Amino acid sequence: MKGFTELTTTKMLLALAAAVPLVVSVSAQAQDQSGYDTEGWFVGANIGKSSANIDGERIQSSLENNGFDVTSIDEDKRDQGYKLYAGYQFSPYIALEGGYFDLGDFKFMANTLPQTDFSGRTELQGWNLDLVGTLPLTERFSAFARVGVTQNKSKTRFSSNALINTAGYNDDDSYTKHKYGLGVQYQLSPAFTLRLEAERYRMDDLIGNNGDIDLYSLGIVYRFGQSEPVAAATAAPEPVQKTEAVAAPAPVQKTEAVAAPAPMATKEPQVLVLEDVHFNFDTAELNENTKVILRQHVQTLKANPQARVRIAGYTSASGTAEYNQALSERRAQAIKAFLILEGVDGGRFKTVGFGQTNPAEYEANPAVLRSDAAKANMRGLFEIIVE
Repeated sequence: MKGFTELTTTKMLLALAAAVPLVVSVSAQAQDQSGYDTEGWFVGANIGKSSANIDGERIQSSLENNGFDVTSIDEDKRDQGYKLYAGYQFSPYIALEGGYFDLGDFKFMANTLPQTDFSGRTELQGWNLDLVGTLPLTERFSAFARVGVTQNKSKTRFSSNALINTAGYNDDDSYTKHKYGLGVQYQLSPAFTLRLEAERYRMDDLIGNNGDIDLYSLGIVYRFGQSEPVAAATAAPEPVQKTEAVAAPAPVQKTEAVAAPAPMATKEPQVLVLEDVHFNFDTAELNENTKVILRQHVQTLKANPQARVRIAGYTSASGTAEYNQALSERRAQAIKAFLILEGVDGGRFKTVGFGQTNPAEYEANPAVLRSDAAKANMRGLFEIIVE
């Protein structure tokens, strides 16, 4: 049975290795279709409690077959375990992860007549390679599942008094098995993610039988190159751009020309503030709510014929940079075209697209297409100066 299990696990290892190029290809296609840009390297560490299965019935049967009366078997099958790992995220849904694990050690003591002091202890460590699938549930919260292969190392030692010779049973072994698990995770920031998971490792127990060891752990993951979005989210470029427009020499000179030069030298030009408008996901078409707002802007612009307007288009983060840049430009052009149709002189407008840069709100998980943050970022802004 042990040889059959090892053969099956070896086949799983080969299948997993063969699947890696396919996973990369499918993930890349999924990223192209969805526009997600979440790939990258990460490292992490988990610590928790491990629990093993010890075949006490077989131990008791073996002792009784050798003429000992077993009154009880005390099992210590819980310990502390941990794992260290690194991986690569191919898309919001697929990652490959490998690392080192230590599941602790497990013991038993058999109480016999005559007294034998027969006991055993095994230590279990190893290396693993897992395929991890993730399912986003909310903007920051997601579930995941894993399946993988392990290269296990176990060190087993028995002891007894002179009634049982245990030297021949001590063993140091290395063998290939498999594992699987489920978990949930919460994205604390662009760089750090908190994980809670349960895993089952297939191991050999103290007496060489196939057994399971469960690890319940809490961990932290660090993703490289994910700090920049936070800076972009906290920056406030729009007011800066508006200030530059206000500080344009021509408007200041014209304002001074209207009023007495000395008193008005320090006055700023008048600025009209118009409400920004929003778009539906992945479209540059104006919806009815947007048209209502823009018609109000038309009245304001007609009442201020000296106002010149820069229309800036933006998108959410769920898209490639190239696609989002083009979409933001189309959104700005759509606003301009509508205002011209409503009777505003097209020569007063300048359009620009900023894509997914300078978001109004930070999107912790771009895979959530219609989060509140994503809706806030699918917008068009107006920068207006009255000359």
